[in-house]
Amino acid sequence: MNHILIIEDDIEIIKPLTLLLEAKDFVVSSCERGDLAVGLVKENLPDIVLLDLSLPYLSGAEVCKQIRIFSDLPIIIITANKSTKSVIELYSLDIDDILYKPFSIKELYLRINSVMKRCM
Repeated sequence: MNHILIIEDDIEIIKPLTLLLEAKDFVVSSCERGDLAVGLVKENLPDIVLLDLSLPYLSGAEVCKQIRIFSDLPIIIITANKSTKSVIELYSLDIDDILYKPFSIKELYLRINSVMKRCM
């Protein structure tokens, strides 16, 4: 089974995502704080990360930068910010995909599968 780490501070997003992804046979863990996220990636070695940009204590962009120092695991950014500047900055961090809030679970699932096929 593939392991997904959801790094998101909104529990109202984490709960349904976890249930739906577990129903698709993923192992799911989560983290609500940016400052704890990098340690969890090192500790849990997930197959893919779903990363929100707006995190407490350490931004999602900074979390991504720190993960890229030691890993090239697939990262899908989850954000509400659709500005062109933001998109350019995100891809410069070596992310694999961006999904804009609000999103459908079906789209998320398809993007996860697509990214994992490319990266595995």
